[in-house]
Amino acid sequence: MTKERLPAENVGRAAQLQRAFARLTPKQHEVLRFVSENRTSKEIAWELGISESAVNQRIESIRARAGSPPRAELARVYRQYQAEIDAACNSLTANNLQLPDAAGFDDRSAQDDPAESFALADAALAEPYAIRLKAPWQEADFERIVPEVLDGKHAGLNRTAAIIAISGGMLVIAMIGLSVVQALNGLM
Repeated sequence: MTKERLPAENVGRAAQLQRAFARLTPKQHEVLRFVSENRTSKEIAWELGISESAVNQRIESIRARAGSPPRAELARVYRQYQAEIDAACNSLTANNLQLPDAAGFDDRSAQDDPAESFALADAALAEPYAIRLKAPWQEADFERIVPEVLDGKHAGLNRTAAIIAISGGMLVIAMIGLSVVQALNGLM
């Protein structure tokens, strides 16, 4: 048996590695990205802020899943894998998306008119789905915890005044309580 593999074996090995890449964890993908840049374990550890042994463990677990290929082959096939993923995403821009004719639009309404909601019809189900235009926290479906006076344009000033008023009231109550205790103490 020779050291070089047959081209069919290389293709099969690359397909096996690419199937293994699909099952990797995000941390393993992160390490493999650096391996594909031909970085050493020490450089990868420095970049990721982890120990060199942790990097080696991740690489060894990847190699174990992929059938123990050499590190150089792992890097080469991972570069091909990333290139194929990037190419799959770029093919969408070549498509010419068809827009509906302008006859379906109403010219009487202004473009910037506020709308509370609009509905989209799904062609398969023919059922309209309403989409909310306000964020969930902007809708008042729940009772307010903070009074409206403490929100708005001067919220910081109003809240500071409320804190001062409440702490002043507590101080007055404490002073009245102490004077009552002192008066009762004087009677005894």
